[in-house]
Amino acid sequence: MVTSSSEEGSIGLRSILLGGFLSLIFSVINGYLSINLGMSFGYGAIGVLLAYSMFHRMGGGSSRKELSFVLIASSSQMAIYQTLALILYIQENKANVAFPSWMAPPREIVLAKSLDLVYWVKPLSFLIFASAASMISGWVLISILRDELNKSPKMIWPSQVANTSLVDACMTGGGSAKLVATAAVTGFILTLLQHLPTIWGYDLTIIDLTSFLPQGAFLVISISVAFAAIGYLINVKTSLSLMGSGLIMYLVVSPLLVSNGLIDYNPDPMAFYNDLLFRYSLSPAIGIMLLGGILLSVFMFAKNIMAKKKEEQVTNEHSYLSLYKVLVKGLLSNKLYLAVVSGIFVVLLVFAWVLNPFSPLPPVYSVIFTCYTFLLAGFVEMVFIAKLQGETGMGMGMLATLLYDTPIFGTGYRGYTGYWTYPFMRPNPWLSAGALPYMKYNEQTRITWSEILKAKITGWVPTVFFSILVTVVFWKYVGFGTTLMPAVSLIQSSVYLEMLATGNLATTLNPWTFIAGGIIGALLEVFTPISMMGLGMGMFLPPHYIIPFGVGGIIRWYTDRKYGKEFHKEKGMLIVTGLMASSLFVQVIMTVLTNIV
Repeated sequence: MVTSSSEEGSIGLRSILLGGFLSLIFSVINGYLSINLGMSFGYGAIGVLLAYSMFHRMGGGSSRKELSFVLIASSSQMAIYQTLALILYIQENKANVAFPSWMAPPREIVLAKSLDLVYWVKPLSFLIFASAASMISGWVLISILRDELNKSPKMIWPSQVANTSLVDACMTGGGSAKLVATAAVTGFILTLLQHLPTIWGYDLTIIDLTSFLPQGAFLVISISVAFAAIGYLINVKTSLSLMGSGLIMYLVVSPLLVSNGLIDYNPDPMAFYNDLLFRYSLSPAIGIMLLGGILLSVFMFAKNIMAKKKEEQVTNEHSYLSLYKVLVKGLLSNKLYLAVVSGIFVVLLVFAWVLNPFSPLPPVYSVIFTCYTFLLAGFVEMVFIAKLQGETGMGMGMLATLLYDTPIFGTGYRGYTGYWTYPFMRPNPWLSAGALPYMKYNEQTRITWSEILKAKITGWVPTVFFSILVTVVFWKYVGFGTTLMPAVSLIQSSVYLEMLATGNLATTLNPWTFIAGGIIGALLEVFTPISMMGLGMGMFLPPHYIIPFGVGGIIRWYTDRKYGKEFHKEKGMLIVTGLMASSLFVQVIMTVLTNIV
């Protein structure tokens, strides 16, 4: 099982096993974060360093190719946490919403938390097939476009280049493995010791200061290494803006509302939080995060167009039209690619006609929209995201609002199913960052395109099934919208879907505070150091998470000034990633176990 330590090397069973195992672990962590906070992180550095420690140091040798394989496999998930969790959340909280049997179990089954397979087989089968179809068709498109996209000198992939450099550093004698391992072990031990007493009824995970505050003010602090680490990672502006807006909301706005009789005080922090959220803070918070995000995107896009007008004219060979021509030519010249994409497209058209997600509109609407989504909008979104990630390192899903939500709404369709279904009717647009950088920097990775696909499959196959299992366990034994699973992301998504599904903004949100929040959030982002996203999240999150996020931000602020910003890239990111991954893993496992026991 020992692989040669040559530059090329080979990929053995040990690489597949380690990559698949790490993919499962990291998918659980990101699934937990996605459901609760609407964010996720890459743990590729941990994968590289674990592979280096196990293979190169203890296993008798390794290669760039082998480390790169583990890096890609451990970062590849076809997880459906968010999609399945959102369906279950809506079923539990929206009494007037009915989903077809191929989309979700009946509401009475969900409310009873029944796992009767008779009701689960159809929706889970659809989820698995549709996710796989979207991923496969997306892979074909990015395979055809990879050389054309990567040849642009602007496509530097700033978020992924650190991992490829780490592979190079390990093979040339880098010493970061011990740093990450020490941090991971520290996070594991601290979090385990903290959660063990919970089994015997002693909660050492939170500090409730509410009883020491004026009536209406409340503050519950989660003692979490993991959330402090996240606060460090997401940058100072966001972390401190989040803590500031949260403290103002719960220590200033909340008691004012109570003292003026606008909201009734409840000694139960979560019950009071939910009442405050849905009656007052939800509308401006959603406005900041959705409308503000759109306004900011429009502003930055216009600014970019004005600043780079000449450059865009010079690099017109990478226009959407020219890339679409490359795509068509690539499909026609490769029979396998053409057969795969055509087969998936035909199956999706049959699904659109038979299942008709736009019901009660005629099935022809579903078929036409599937054609638009699969043949045009999906391509535009994929290229846009690839360029955004390749040139800036950022990812943004706001384009989906314009490409899909707006046209669906314009048809007059009112319902949930159509908006939930369209992501499965397009080639997956997010594959580029998980594949293209490793070909761009092939001198460091030494991995081929077919080996990248094998690595992706190593992560995809186990996580699609495992994510279903973990989501169901979270839902059944912990619950969504609880102290342990605040499910902020599900709340935000369900509110947004309700706006679209009903067509009436006023029944879901206060339109004035929604619009005001969006405008103020965008202006603050542009003209002040305040982070719009942090501002909205501080109004959204339960008070438990405000302080640990802020503590992480303060530590980042201190290290940036004490040791310089390079410390974050060279050591800080590795340390907190190790702390976060191990701590969150223990936190998730202990949360589930203590609720089952």
